[in-house]
Amino acid sequence: MVPNEKSFPRGGTIHTEAKAADISSNIVFGASQKKVKKAPKVKDNFLSDETEEQNGQLEAFSAETLNMDTLQEDMLVMGVVKEATATALQIALPGRMFARTMVADISEAYTRVAKAAMSGDTSEYHDLTELFQVGRIVYGKAIKTEMLGTGRVSLLLSLKPADVHGSLHHKSIKKGFIFSGAVAEIQEHGYVIESGVQGLQAFVPCEEPAQKLHVGQLAFLKVKNVHHDTHQSTCTCVQVEQDQLRIKSQNETNLDYILPGSIVKFKVAKHLKDGLKGSIMNESFSAYINEHHLTNALDTLDAYELNEDYNARVLYVMPLTKLVYLTLNLDMKTGVAAEKDQNEEEQEEEPLKVGTVVEKAKVLRLGSGGVVLLLNKKLKGIISYGSIRANFKGNYDKDEVLSKYGRKTKHKVRILGYDIIESLYYCSDDPNVVSEKLYCLEDITAGDLVTAKIFKRDDKIKGWSVKIGKVNGILEQFYLAPNVRYDVGQSLKCRVLEVNAERKICYVSNRSEYLGKGIKFLTDIASAHVGNVYMGTVVRCEDNYVLVKFGNGIKGVLHRQNLKESNSFFEGQTAKFRILTRNKDQITLTLPEDKFQLGEICPVEITNALDAGLEVKITYAADDDEEDEDGNPKLEEFMGLIPLRLLSDHMELLHAQMRVHPAGSYTEAACIMQNIFSLRDVPYFSGQLTKDWQTVQVGDIIRSYVKHATEQVVDLMVCVRNYNKPVKVHVKMLRLNAVKNAPVELVPEQLLLVKVLSKEVETKTLTVSAKLTDVWTGDLSDTAKLVEGYLNEVAQIKTALEEASAPISKYSVGEKINVVFKGIDATSHDWVYTVEGSAKVSALLLSSLAGTAKAPETGSKHEAVILWVDYSSDVLLISNKKLDIAHISPSGELSTNLIGKAGMKAKVLLKLESVAVCSLKKGTNPLVICPIRLHPNDLENSGSAELRQGDFCNIAFIHDKLHIAVPETVWRLWRGVKRTADTQAAPVKAKKSKVEEPPKQKKATIEETSAKKKIKAETKTKVKAETKTEAKATPTKRKTEEVEQITNGQKKTPPLTNGVVKEKPRQNGKLFFEDKTPAKNAKFETPKSNGEGKSRLPGVSSFWEDDLNQSKETSSDEDEELNAAETQKNAAKKKRLSAKEKAKAEVKEEQRLREIEERNADPKARLETIDQYERLVIAQPNNSISWLKYIAFLLSNTEIEKARDLARRAISTISFRETQELRNMWSALLNMELVYSDNFDDVLKEALNCNDPLEIYISVVDILKRNKKKDRLSSVLTTILNKFKTELRVWPVAAEAYFWLGKSDQVHNLLQRALRGLPNQEHIPCIVSFAKLYAKHDNNDMAQTLLDDVVTSYPKRIDIWSVYVDMLIKAGLIDSARNVLERAVLQKLKPNKMQVIYKKYLQLEENHGTDATVAKVKQQAEQWVKNYAKAVK
Repeated sequence: MVPNEKSFPRGGTIHTEAKAADISSNIVFGASQKKVKKAPKVKDNFLSDETEEQNGQLEAFSAETLNMDTLQEDMLVMGVVKEATATALQIALPGRMFARTMVADISEAYTRVAKAAMSGDTSEYHDLTELFQVGRIVYGKAIKTEMLGTGRVSLLLSLKPADVHGSLHHKSIKKGFIFSGAVAEIQEHGYVIESGVQGLQAFVPCEEPAQKLHVGQLAFLKVKNVHHDTHQSTCTCVQVEQDQLRIKSQNETNLDYILPGSIVKFKVAKHLKDGLKGSIMNESFSAYINEHHLTNALDTLDAYELNEDYNARVLYVMPLTKLVYLTLNLDMKTGVAAEKDQNEEEQEEEPLKVGTVVEKAKVLRLGSGGVVLLLNKKLKGIISYGSIRANFKGNYDKDEVLSKYGRKTKHKVRILGYDIIESLYYCSDDPNVVSEKLYCLEDITAGDLVTAKIFKRDDKIKGWSVKIGKVNGILEQFYLAPNVRYDVGQSLKCRVLEVNAERKICYVSNRSEYLGKGIKFLTDIASAHVGNVYMGTVVRCEDNYVLVKFGNGIKGVLHRQNLKESNSFFEGQTAKFRILTRNKDQITLTLPEDKFQLGEICPVEITNALDAGLEVKITYAADDDEEDEDGNPKLEEFMGLIPLRLLSDHMELLHAQMRVHPAGSYTEAACIMQNIFSLRDVPYFSGQLTKDWQTVQVGDIIRSYVKHATEQVVDLMVCVRNYNKPVKVHVKMLRLNAVKNAPVELVPEQLLLVKVLSKEVETKTLTVSAKLTDVWTGDLSDTAKLVEGYLNEVAQIKTALEEASAPISKYSVGEKINVVFKGIDATSHDWVYTVEGSAKVSALLLSSLAGTAKAPETGSKHEAVILWVDYSSDVLLISNKKLDIAHISPSGELSTNLIGKAGMKAKVLLKLESVAVCSLKKGTNPLVICPIRLHPNDLENSGSAELRQGDFCNIAFIHDKLHIAVPETVWRLWRGVKRTADTQAAPVKAKKSKVEEPPKQKKATIEETSAKKKIKAETKTKVKAETKTEAKATPTKRKTEEVEQITNGQKKTPPLTNGVVKEKPRQNGKLFFEDKTPAKNAKFETPKSNGEGKSRLPGVSSFWEDDLNQSKETSSDEDEELNAAETQKNAAKKKRLSAKEKAKAEVKEEQRLREIEERNADPKARLETIDQYERLVIAQPNNSISWLKYIAFLLSNTEIEKARDLARRAISTISFRETQELRNMWSALLNMELVYSDNFDDVLKEALNCNDPLEIYISVVDILKRNKKKDRLSSVLTTILNKFKTELRVWPVAAEAYFWLGKSDQVHNLLQRALRGLPNQEHIPCIVSFAKLYAKHDNNDMAQTLLDDVVTSYPKRIDIWSVYVDMLIKAGLIDSARNVLERAVLQKLKPNKMQVIYKKYLQLEENHGTDATVAKVKQQAEQWVKNYAKAVK
């Protein structure tokens, strides 16, 4: 029911008038009323809505404020901007209501500008925060909308002039009319206005220096002059401020032209119970003012005298009754009633924040809409009757409820909000609301620990919506603690990550990393100091960078190129990050220093099982010896990841290892890099001293894993401390070609062993080989130990599952069971069974074993034998053949008669990923296990190439106790190789320059005497701990024997790598350990190098061998001693050379030197060492190509810093006259800085200062395109086009870049800009360049249009005709090319030019035409020559 819009009076009491003559103004719709008294009610019901019938009122004299019921659709209403964002406005309306205004509801001009901004043209765009200040008065058309899913009604307010003024007519516009218009266009002398009035054109004169409005912006305007025509009117307006919207009082006959927001004179006629009644416009229209819309918030109605005039602002006009509602509060900016002291100082705006608790709020009265309060003795508040009713359910006594709100009673209330139009605070005295500690966002700050309660599931974010007190929060998927069950109503301890005031929501996390005590959490960008370490979460992973999010939405970028090691990251990973650099709001990150070194074995707790692997937590004592509250050492936590591939060396056991390591379990893991750990490498690192750069030597065999693999090259990360660069190995070097056409398949994290071939100290580079014969001696006992390790790992998995009471752990290989047939799998065609007595355990008979046999009936029972237990899939692999059941026995030790026996016939039953399962043909024996690979580097699977499932083969046993065998052919092959490796030495060829390698044997031509002197000198230098007697008196022969004894390995000490140097643990106690003394049973983990035994290489196998009485010396001294020993040994064998032998040796030496000189002099020879590149750049110092080859060589070895220094050296070396060569080097340096560093901008500035800026910018465009830096390219193009707009070269470059950026629609505008900036003589070349670009990018229509315009305007330009024709021929448009040539031959040109055209025409017809068309062209040419000859005569 509409309380203030009764259409017809029904009698009642007439209020006392100010004058008798004013009675006529109270007539509604021309009907007079008769005064009829009714008995007054005992007490008014303030808890129910008032109507006109209360108190006997017959007329619409109630000044009740606007509400959702009285607000009518498309009604014009005034509002005040309460909040502005870039895309929407929140507007306060009368009656404490709110509406939203979107971008599309501002004006037609602003919608056009916004669409242009979305297309990339932001020259005229300004967001709503620039156009609308908080407190700005607006008016618009109200639109009611129903919110989906809730049924609640929300309001939209359209400010578009076309919507607001659509009902107005241009002929009714008069001088002094005030309205809100939008700037449609900015001209030199003013603004063209979008008025929305039909047929009205408005203009605001304003010179350009004084123009402050933007396109689409709304402004209040006042008509200064107006000229009316029949169909159109024009007016000149002036801009007015919102406090100057006064309308003169006159007998205005149409209220539609008094718009909301206008200021009018209001004459008080009577005091109503809830406000004032009066009139405006010389008493032409009735008007009402609610008690909450007075000048000052705390004013009473008695302060306004009858028959007095007051300035009032129009709030809205009721459409049906045309009753006007006003407000006396003209200053909407202050918002709160002024409480003036003796100095008449006004109170600040909104001194009370939302959520503030006022202890003693005094009741002033029971007003309209609620209980009116006095807050802090000077501010006005209200408790709505609706909120009071909400505290009571069912029947209640209204008088009793309102009795506690007696006048001057005091109450404790909380501020819920502030209404800028009514200048009051709306409050609540609900005890639950008042006592709530976390009521609004202001009560929460990022970093706080809070208790959140789940209230619903949010599928969009795959997380949960929570309540933190009265504040809404979000728990996103990235920030959910793993292994926790979540339900609605559950309470969680969380840390606040971000408080988003714009969305009025906060983001929280319950991950344990954020809940730890004393964590450093970044919540303020100003606190992000370089070097500090903060906890953050990975939210995005790309190939080149990782995006990390901290508190309050602060984000940082971790560039992978800044990392010393190749780290693995995953989205949702929470870890600590160190700030590397900060430039304003841009933060670059790196990882903190390594907590754990390569090879360090740590106790870990499994916290979560992910698709990528196992997330682990490591707890260790803090480095600063701090203590907690209980006096115990303070502990820190470190989060890491065990990737799936690092759980086991064997692919089929990866998911089984996941099963036996559930969340909450504890185990040990070896550190591989910063936050990556490994389970599979624990046995290796526990039995080996981890190599570092200083201790690794040529000939060492090192563990490595695949980082990245392509079809040709494999990047390997070697397990060497302080060496973080990948080493490259060619795929062809991994092949032995033992198996024809065997594919080499490598996956990341796959294990490979490598042998160090060379070690370059200067570049800190290792050259390695992963070829099988380089890292393995061919000893099949190593293969047996490899399979034994596999079986032990399977046994450990079974034991772990037994402890977890897994049903499948009850069964073993070779055991006979009864199974029930269930059916055939439709995909794999395997026979599916269940084990009798244990329906949860499935069994499979592979289709290859089933063969063509007929499937049994479903539910039938059968006897079977277990061939293998697949713990990853929880399946038993069985055989139901009677022969297999009879011949297979449970596992046991190998019979003595089978040890080392070869030629045994066996059948291949299963072929798995790592092993093949076979059954001996004769007798009852356990199953035999054959390895698929003989060695981790056996990438061709040569150990199982002859094994095919279901076939018979001959095998040879290679283990003393277990049934482990290989095919007999493999056994014979590698047995022979092993004997060869024992008797022959395989020398290692290393790079010549600056490489640590075994010294070469002296030439055979050295005299015996010189050899003796050499040995004496080296022996004196080396053996410093021996006595003088031993150093002088020992004969040469005896010395030679001692050296031979040492080099032959008769006296040995434990290698230094096996525990001589032992590092201290990181923490007291035995929590952490590393580099333990090798276990005896860990021998097979490190394969022997080639040439072990008598034929060991000098400096490789005997490198660590030394006499116990000798002191420790450097490796270089040991090499010299060994070299001397070898020289003396050779000299002893052959004391003197004959003259013939000397001559032959000299010839060989001369030939060797000549080969070296020819190789160095050959310009086509491939450069492989730094010395060769140094010779190249010294020989050609001004040739940039030589320098670039050198730089490419360093980059291929990941020597970034050296490549950068070399580029600087080249720039300083090349002559300043060679400008092009210098530019090439600057381009290379810029390219390196862009790819490998963040110093690109500084280097660019330096390059611009040292070179032609235009040339550098053009090079930069090409560099950015190659590296796909679209954002940076756009900014560079803007700079180039502004600086060099008069340069012709710039525009085609920019156009090509626009095509590459996908902005082909903007190329035409770019051409127009180019023609405006270039001189006239360069217009044609520019247009032709753009036409070529259009044709290049398959826009032939645009290219034809451009060239057609040129040849039409400049027909004498033969070159343009030729370009036009060639372009058409290239596009396959032969007919179009023929038409263009037809036009060209019609031009009146000189003979030399016509000759070119006819030649082009003839060539076209010869290539694409017929004989007739060729003859036609020749005839036309002859005719033109004749006509020209006649004309000349």
